[in-house]
Amino acid sequence: MSFSFSRADTDLLQGVIDMHLHTMPCLFDRPLDDLEAAEQARAAGYRGLVLKSIYVPNADRVELVRRVVPGIELFGSIVLNHSVGGLNPEAVRTAIGFGARVMWLPTVHAQHHFDHFGMPTYPWLGQRAGALPQVPVAGIRLVDESGGLKPEVTEILALAKAADLVTGTGHVALDEVYAVAREARRIGYERLVQTHVGWHATDWPIEDLKALADLGLRFEFCINPTMPNRQQQSPRKLTDTIKALGVERCFVATDLGQHDNAHPIEGMRMWLRILALHGFSAGEIDHLARRHPATLLGLDPAPVALALAAQ
Repeated sequence: MSFSFSRADTDLLQGVIDMHLHTMPCLFDRPLDDLEAAEQARAAGYRGLVLKSIYVPNADRVELVRRVVPGIELFGSIVLNHSVGGLNPEAVRTAIGFGARVMWLPTVHAQHHFDHFGMPTYPWLGQRAGALPQVPVAGIRLVDESGGLKPEVTEILALAKAADLVTGTGHVALDEVYAVAREARRIGYERLVQTHVGWHATDWPIEDLKALADLGLRFEFCINPTMPNRQQQSPRKLTDTIKALGVERCFVATDLGQHDNAHPIEGMRMWLRILALHGFSAGEIDHLARRHPATLLGLDPAPVALALAAQ
C-alpha cells in the first residue's frame, strides 16, 4: 500500500514514532503484518515503531524484520497475559534477552478487562483451526486481598527498571495502577506509562491522573478511542487532558491495527492534525510524537528535531 499525502502532511509525519501498533501474526485478524507495517511506516518517513502482540513476545521476530526492513527503528514487546504465564518474571527475562523494549501489564486477561468486556474470544483462530472450545481463565489482578502488590509484580518491575524497559499499565484497574505507581516511585523507576488515557475501560478521572503524574507516571494518548466505530471519544477531551497533565509527561500513539479503524499511518496523520487544530505548537507536537517516544525507547531525540528544523 502506498499513501499520497500533501507536502505538509508528508513533512508532518517525518520522524514520528508510534509506540503502540497491532500487527499480524495475531489470534485476532489484523489488516497488516509486521513486514507491511515496517515497510509502509518507513516509506512514510517514520523513525520507529513498537510492534505489539497481545499473546506472545515478539522481539525475536522483530529482530528478523529489522534485517528485512532496514532504515527504521523497530522494537518488540511483551504483554503479560495468560498466554505467557501472566505475571511471569521468567517470561519478562526472556523477552529482555530477545531485545524487547516495551512491556505491558495484563490487557485482555486482566480482571478489570473481564469486568468491562468479558473474556475475549478468537474468531480468526476459530476460522483457521475449526471451532475451539472456549476455556474460561481467571482474571489477573496485580494486588492481593489486602491491596498490596503481589511479589511477582514487584520482581517484574525491578526487571523492567534494570533493563530500561518501558512498562504500560495495560487494562488493569485504577487501584492496581496506583499500587504499581507507588512501587515504581519507591525503586526509582521512571518509564511507567498509563496506557491509552481516555479509552473507555481506562478513562480515569482527571484528579486521579494528576495524582498519578505526581507519582511519576507518563501518559500515552492514542487515536483509537476516537474512531467512529469504537468508543467515539472526543478528541477535545483527550487534548484538554494532555494540557491539564502537561505536554512534557505525555506522548501520542495510535493503538491501531484493526479492520474497522483507520490505517495506522492515516490515524497518526489525523492525530497530528488534531493536535495542531487544538492549539498545540510545532514544538509541542514534536515532543509528543518524536522526542518523548525516542527518550522512552533510549534513542537520541535530537537528530530528528534538528533535521526538521533545517527543512
